[in-house]
Amino acid sequence: MSSFSRRVTRWAAALPMATLVAACHDSITVARPTPSNASVVKATEPGATVSWNQVARSLVMKYNTSAPATIRMFALLTVAQYNAIVGTEKAKERSLHPADRGAVAGASVAVLSYIYPQEAAYLEGLADQQETSSVHGGTRHEDFASGEAIGRTVAAGVVERAKTDGFFAPFTGTVPTCAGCWLPTTPPAFATLGQAKTFFLASNDQFRPAPPPAFDSPAFAAALAEVRHIADTRTTEQDSIARFWALGAGTISAQGYLNGVASDLAVQYHLSERETAHRLALMNMAAYDALVASHEAKYHYWLIRPSQADPAIVRAIPQPSFPSYPSNHSALVGSAATVLGALFPSERARLEAMAQVGAISRLYAGIHYRFDTQAGFALGRRIATWTLAHDVVGHQPFVLE
Repeated sequence: MSSFSRRVTRWAAALPMATLVAACHDSITVARPTPSNASVVKATEPGATVSWNQVARSLVMKYNTSAPATIRMFALLTVAQYNAIVGTEKAKERSLHPADRGAVAGASVAVLSYIYPQEAAYLEGLADQQETSSVHGGTRHEDFASGEAIGRTVAAGVVERAKTDGFFAPFTGTVPTCAGCWLPTTPPAFATLGQAKTFFLASNDQFRPAPPPAFDSPAFAAALAEVRHIADTRTTEQDSIARFWALGAGTISAQGYLNGVASDLAVQYHLSERETAHRLALMNMAAYDALVASHEAKYHYWLIRPSQADPAIVRAIPQPSFPSYPSNHSALVGSAATVLGALFPSERARLEAMAQVGAISRLYAGIHYRFDTQAGFALGRRIATWTLAHDVVGHQPFVLE
């Protein structure tokens, strides 16, 4: 086990959360996020889905894509990849032989070119290289071009839906003012995201957390005092946790990191192309819905950030420009651990422990109260459970309404 893996294990064991008691007995192998080598998508690599997600992570880094936009991108990319593979299976039933790799390539090029239009030529070149390597790799019995055509058609529908999802709608409302209200120093970020179109939720406030402690309550004062105490006494270990999970501009972002974890599991367990795409799509769509639901709650409650309530709090990382409650990051890691834990049950304990560390990192960083992280984590878990209950059955595509 690497020294970093041992540190993550210790981090999990040190968390004051009862749910970690069992998980702490398992070692946790979590690699630091590192730049991806996206120069060529080769037929000899673990799979086209894994490889194209690696390409996506490299573009997130290159363009400093915001965390919310990254979550949306991965959801669009992976649902298009999965639905494209299902499309090739339907074609094979008609005695055609479109290649899954071609379908994934076509879907990936179309979605990533929509998100990163400056990279369209580069992405087309990667698809061409993959087609060539597929032929030389002995897969002539499968037709890459027909698979690619299916992927592009499927992705076109995903992109058209995305154009009207309301994710980037401008904020035209009024910022409330009160003693416990968050006061933005820059325009509120993603203030309308809570009304964006979701994949699985019946309504965006379906799982809205209960209200946070009142600003003038003893519970709030105690939670704020805890943040201040941690900021005043922050250990090297706590600072390392906070900075590791920050994953800000120029990195693969938290969702990119979680995609790397899921991709590694797909390779480790030798999943098929369809199985890999399905699991990544399910995780990313759950994360997207968790983000939307979290923002719906954030801009419903408009709760003040800790360092605004107590300016003496020194943060370990930059503070996002949106309200405090609940924690987006906690919702993301909670949803990922729940989805992946259900799909990889033998990995559940270490995934849960990893997610708990990710959630508490926001408290260590000084940008969230403990109740923010707890509410966000519970929100992510509830949405992931709902997502799993509404998963597709058999070899069926996700129906995007």
